[in-house]
Order: sequence, then structure tokens, then C-alpha cells
Amino acid sequence: MLLHYRQLTKSPQSDWIVFFHGMGGDCSIFYKQIPAFQEHYNLLLIDLPGHGQSASLNGEEPVEFAARKVIELLEHLRIPPAHFMGVSLGTIVMQSVALLRPDRVKAMVLAGAAGRFLPWGQWLVKTSLTFPLVHVLPARVAYILFAHILLPRRNHRTSRALFIRVARGLRTADYRAWASVAYLPDRTYVQLAQRKNTIPKLYVSGAQDHMFLPTTRSFVEREALANLVVLPACGHVCNIEQAPRFNELALAFLQKYGALHGHGNDTKEVCLEPSK
Repeated sequence: MLLHYRQLTKSPQSDWIVFFHGMGGDCSIFYKQIPAFQEHYNLLLIDLPGHGQSASLNGEEPVEFAARKVIELLEHLRIPPAHFMGVSLGTIVMQSVALLRPDRVKAMVLAGAAGRFLPWGQWLVKTSLTFPLVHVLPARVAYILFAHILLPRRNHRTSRALFIRVARGLRTADYRAWASVAYLPDRTYVQLAQRKNTIPKLYVSGAQDHMFLPTTRSFVEREALANLVVLPACGHVCNIEQAPRFNELALAFLQKYGALHGHGNDTKEVCLEPSK
């Protein structure tokens, strides 16, 4: 069965952007991106396995299974090589697609890239999935807890509330399967580090993304053709919290990625103003 998707077509000549949502979300979380990007691109918004209106994982390993299902959908729809845009968990899936089929990806924008958890965050996720908590703590309660841990500040309220609301439809078995990615959270990044990157990538993270920004910084520093922009006074879900600035950065990058690919860019990180 194909993944559920929403397709918005501008013209046959326009480039495509494929959108990858985060843990517990669905394709609706890009509501602040659609108006800005559909003026310039064809859009494909996907519900990952176990999310939204897509079928359950049914015991499959989440990341590679999701990547293969995305490739299956792209081939079914005959979509040519496209730009990829993702948030949080979605960035792991899109990187996994790139490992399997780099020819499918023209450029990437990674919002709140999720790599290795900080040690205490990884411990919390693992603990919630071990006996007896895994049978006592409802999946929704665990998800709400982690939403508050990842997005603790007042200015994170909108994105936190959205993710909690959308995640109401997340099945318990699928939540546990996706949360288990915490056991090997940076496996995809380890595999990426073993290859020379040929895909232009723009990482956009909030300065308040305390769980993932440190490891994102260290990875981007070592990855060819990758740059990081840090948004001040912003948390993990930067495509929602600072949507106008995120959209501006992403559009500029996608429209100029050919120049970045051809000539390189020595500036690995840009912080628009001192982090708050």
C-alpha cells in the first residue's frame, strides 16, 4: 500500500519539493510553508508510515522501511529528482532515502535536524520503552512528556500544541517503534559520515534546540556541502516558530543551490544574531 500523500502541482516544468514531517505529526504541519513554496514549486507532502492516514508499520524497522516506501511513492508518481525538506524525525528519513537513492535528491533543507540525543534525553526515551513503564505509561502520555522536554519554553507553545494535537491519531505500536529509534538515533548519520556528501544541504536550527543542536553542529562541521543557520530565540520546530524567516532562507537556498554545489561555501554556520 502506498503512503498517503497530498500533491500540489504548479506546472510540469517546475521543480518538486518533497516534505517529511516529524515524530507524531503528519503532512499538515507544513501549513506555514505551503503558501510560500507552491508559488515556485510542485509540492508532495507525505504521511510517514504509522502517521496520519498512512498505514501502520506492522512491525517493520521504521527508518529504512519509511525510506523505501517514500522511494516507492516517488516512482509510482513518476516524480523526477526533487528537493527534500524535513523537520525533526523527518530529516532522518530523508537522509536515509539519500543513502539508498542519492540520485533522487537535488538538495535538502533540514529543519531541527534530529541526530543523536543528548545522553539524558536518550536515557529518558529508553526508560519509557522498557518494562514495566512501556506497559504502564500510555503512549500519548509519553509523547506529551517528550513534547514538553523538547519544547519547554513559552515561545515554543504553538509548535508544542500542534504536535500534541496531531499526534492524537498515532497508534501505540507505531509510537513505540518510532521512539525506539532513540536506541540508535544517529545510525543514519554514522552511515552518511562514511561517504562523501554530494547533496547540497541547508540545516536550520533554533538556538534553543537544546536536545539536538550540539550534535547537529558537530556533524555539519564535518560534512561537505552542508551549512547551518541558527535562528535566535527559537526552539526545535523552527519551520513553525519562525516560519517567515525559515521560508525566506529555504527559498533562497533552493533557488541558489546550484551555485553552492558548484563553488562550495566556506561558511559552515551562520547565527543571525547572538543566541538568547
